[in-house]
Amino acid sequence: MKIETERLILREYTPDDFDALYEIMSDPETMQHYPAPFDEARTRNWIDWNLDNYKKYGFGLWAVVLKETGEFIGDCGITIQNIDGEMLPEIGYHIHKKYWRRGFAKEAARAVRDWVFRNTEYDTVYSYMKYTNIGSYSTALANGMRKVKEYPDPKNTVSYAYAITRREWETLMKVTVREIEERDYLPVAAIWRDVLDIPNATDDAVAETYEKMKHDSRYRTFVAETDGKVVGLVTTAEVLAIGHPDGYLKMNGLGVLPEYRGQGIGKLLLDRVEKLARETGTLYIGLASGTGRTEAHAFYEHLGYQKTSYWFRKSLR
Repeated sequence: MKIETERLILREYTPDDFDALYEIMSDPETMQHYPAPFDEARTRNWIDWNLDNYKKYGFGLWAVVLKETGEFIGDCGITIQNIDGEMLPEIGYHIHKKYWRRGFAKEAARAVRDWVFRNTEYDTVYSYMKYTNIGSYSTALANGMRKVKEYPDPKNTVSYAYAITRREWETLMKVTVREIEERDYLPVAAIWRDVLDIPNATDDAVAETYEKMKHDSRYRTFVAETDGKVVGLVTTAEVLAIGHPDGYLKMNGLGVLPEYRGQGIGKLLLDRVEKLARETGTLYIGLASGTGRTEAHAFYEHLGYQKTSYWFRKSLR
């Protein structure tokens, strides 16, 4: 079994993966949300457990390696886990800490999510984690999952469970994120007015703004489209900010039509912004926090953005 993504290859474990896995699983920082880091015996058992899962279920946690170098950087896959008393299919992942904040967990988990719905009959797939594990539930959110349960757990004190259904996944797979085109100006104007609450956002004003942006390389706008309809957008500006000499990518607005929220579309738009930041060598992303938009604020915080005064900020280091 092998899954390929843009940057990664997921393959079955072999006993030869022990040294690379042990470096990850024995690290206290990486394993901070576990009762304790793994010793050598537990690491070997982890590999054996997954080899057994391959035989029993046809899946398990798979080794994650960099496509460019072949380096083992972690694991990701699907296992059957006890989630509040039910044995359910669960996507899990561990990535070496030197590769954190590069989107590798999200990329691997997304590939596993797609594999599950294409190769099994499961109608829902889950991820669960200790309530303090911000990285894990941010990854779950980024892959279209939503929080479905919070429950007491002797192992984690409190656990969160996130899930995505087959129907939600099918809807998400129809979404395309692309650069804005002139034909998008009218639906984008409606999002400006009805979602982002931008005053005086007439059709003509929006068209004029985007025509000007065409000639300014700092500005980029991406739209989310499904079934021929523009349902969301994000506009960015690359700026140099005081205290951030490596560059700062500013989001001027991100919005999704209300009837299309909760389907992972906002996260797809943010993914495209983070990809742009990496492509341009811009290491920080930020947006003005505004006031009164508590739902939007919670969305950004769940995805790893930190509120600092008037800004939400995320480092891609």
